[in-house]
Amino acid sequence: MKLLMRCWKIFDGLLGFLAGIGMVLLTLMMLAVCWEVVTRYFLGKGTIWVIEFSEYTMLYMTFLGTAWLLRKEGHVEMDIVTITLSLRAQRILKIGTSVVAGLLCIVLMWSGAEVALDHLMRGLHQPTLLAPPDFPLFAIIPVGFFLLSIQFLRRAYNHLVVKELKEEKERVMV
Repeated sequence: MKLLMRCWKIFDGLLGFLAGIGMVLLTLMMLAVCWEVVTRYFLGKGTIWVIEFSEYTMLYMTFLGTAWLLRKEGHVEMDIVTITLSLRAQRILKIGTSVVAGLLCIVLMWSGAEVALDHLMRGLHQPTLLAPPDFPLFAIIPVGFFLLSIQFLRRAYNHLVVKELKEEKERVMV
C-alpha cells in the first residue's frame, strides 16, 4: 500500500507539473493575442503566426491539464439526477462511469497514437502558413488520454476501495 501511495504521489506531481505547463501556455497565448492586437491596430501590421500558435496552444493546454482537473473533480457534472440518488447509488454510478470513461480513454489513446505515428512515418505537415510537422501536434493526444485513463481508473478505485475502507473504519469506531 505504501508503494501505491508513493506512485500516486509521483503521478500527482506529474499532473501538477503538466498543468503548470498548460498554465504557462495559456499565459503565452494571452500575450501573443495582445501582441496581435497592438501590432494590427496601432502599427497597422498584423502577424501571421498568432492564430496558429493559439490553436496549437489550446490543443496542448487541453491535454496537459485534463487529468489534473479530473483529479481535482473540477469537470462539469450534470448532477440534477444523481443528487436524488442515495450516497451508495451515487458511488456505484461514479465507479461505473469512471471505469467506462477510463476504458474509452484507452481506446482514444491507442487510436491517437496510431494517427500520430502514421503522420510521423509519412512526414506530414500542417497545410498552413507555418507548416509545422503533424507529429508533435498529434503526439499530445495519446499522452493526454493515457494520463486521463489512469486518473479515471484511479477515481473508480478510490470510490470502490478507499471509500469502503473509510466506511468500515467509521463503523468499527462507533
